[in-house]
Amino acid sequence: LHIFDASRPVLLVVRSDSDWSFLCGAEHEDTAANYRVVGKGHILDRDPTLKELADLAPNWEAERPSVRGAWVRKPAAEAV
Repeated sequence: LHIFDASRPVLLVVRSDSDWSFLCGAEHEDTAANYRVVGKGHILDRDPTLKELADLAPNWEAERPSVRGAWVRKPAAEAV
């Protein structure tokens, strides 16, 4: 929800197979009310630095401490 309404930056990107999730990195209740389906292009238009993750492998995630921070990649928690 925070990414959809642009109230927080993307700090966590998760790629599960062919699905991408752009998240703020905060803890949230896992309910449908907290998710929105949006075209990836809309998110990339808002934050072009996300293009650095175009080659993120399936079942991997990338996280950064801030918008200007470096991305750290690792296998997604579900894939481990």
